[in-house]
Amino acid sequence: MRYLSFKMTGVRWRLFIGCFALCVNVLALEGLSIRSAGAVHLDIEVWGQGNALFAGYCRTPGITGCDLDGLAEATGLPPNTLPVEAATGKLIFPADFQDLTGGPFRTRNPGFQSIQNALLPNELLGYRASGRLRYWDPALSVWRDAPPDVQIRLFGGLEANTEVLRDYSECAGQLICFSEGSFGTDGSTVFTGGGILGSPELVVDITSANGILHTHLSFFLEDQNGQPGGAIGAYLVEMRLLSNARFFPTEPFLILFNAGLGPEQFAAALTALTGEPGGGDPRPQPVQPVSIPGDADLDGDVDRIDVALILLAAQNNEAVEPANSAFDADKDGVITRADALLAKSLCTLRLCNSPLDAPATSLNVAAIFDHQAGILNLNDIEAGAQHFRAQLQVQEDQSLLLTSLQLDQSRYANPARYDSAAGILTIPVVFINGKFFQATLRAIDANRFEAVHLEEISGILEK
Repeated sequence: MRYLSFKMTGVRWRLFIGCFALCVNVLALEGLSIRSAGAVHLDIEVWGQGNALFAGYCRTPGITGCDLDGLAEATGLPPNTLPVEAATGKLIFPADFQDLTGGPFRTRNPGFQSIQNALLPNELLGYRASGRLRYWDPALSVWRDAPPDVQIRLFGGLEANTEVLRDYSECAGQLICFSEGSFGTDGSTVFTGGGILGSPELVVDITSANGILHTHLSFFLEDQNGQPGGAIGAYLVEMRLLSNARFFPTEPFLILFNAGLGPEQFAAALTALTGEPGGGDPRPQPVQPVSIPGDADLDGDVDRIDVALILLAAQNNEAVEPANSAFDADKDGVITRADALLAKSLCTLRLCNSPLDAPATSLNVAAIFDHQAGILNLNDIEAGAQHFRAQLQVQEDQSLLLTSLQLDQSRYANPARYDSAAGILTIPVVFINGKFFQATLRAIDANRFEAVHLEEISGILEK
């Protein structure tokens, strides 16, 4: 899913107009009017660096969707303070169902945007919903899972099917692309107190030729039958963004919706998440990550220096602070040897001394071989009922050593498949130096494989 050959704006606009008209009619019939606590426009800014994707707010001062003055007024936060959940460190993006763009039960905020060259040209972004819908009960002043009679639906994301174009010439020289008919317009994600329903992952949009993105989807507050409505209070959902061109998605973040609360009540709901502001200087703004997980020295890669720095910090029992937050690679709140081991497994340099370029087509085919670094990236391995991502490093004897393995979801029409009983790893399509191949690897021991078959093919195979 690396490149599309069209812009989806027209499809999404028609979809939005239809939804907007429907909601206006429903709300007009019900004659509902609830006082708003004040809307704030604070879009989610997205940028990429190396093999990782990041999300934050107001990283670029002055851009559209960076209303910090409105944020302070609507949330009661001290000046120069941004909302972060105290318990988890997750960024919180406030929004309001009564922001006058669709009535009291609908909003198109926050949006998703990037400035010029912050992302790659034609980079495809999606979202992944997680967690449970949480509800702030203003009568009890507590956060809890939302009751079963209310939900939030995220609508406007597009769902790709398996009808893709694989002709190199049709895809403007890219490995793979989609035709407009390859996307449905009925995809939606439903956040409930019991978990995620519908499609947990959908496409947000594709960047322009300059890497620019600015897209607004639609959030609806509904009852369990899909009708507009819901109890007055605040609602909290969780998601992260992912890119077809980068291995690491963003850290999870939260969106906090106001549903009819006054300013003081909404501020109380937010404060219950962020903690009470201190009496002295305002809390420092959160340190935005600038590199990939495990990059302790923030130089854009993970190498032996990063591992050594983390080990030293663990030996000295250093506490996690803004200045060394990158040392906590597993994000458990403490710096330990486990962080060093994770950084070692995520090493992005061959033998930690030669650069590895991030695969620019990581979601196009399930396997990509970097012949310069000698690393085989397996972005989807089906093993029994589970799917994994892995990296294998070519050794001096031409065997391949498994250096990284992590559980993941199925994302490809043609994943690699591992038969544990036979010790055979079959790779239907691997991209090597501009060409496609079929490959078969055989396990030598628990962590090493040897290639027993490699055959060039004309293109990506049908599923």
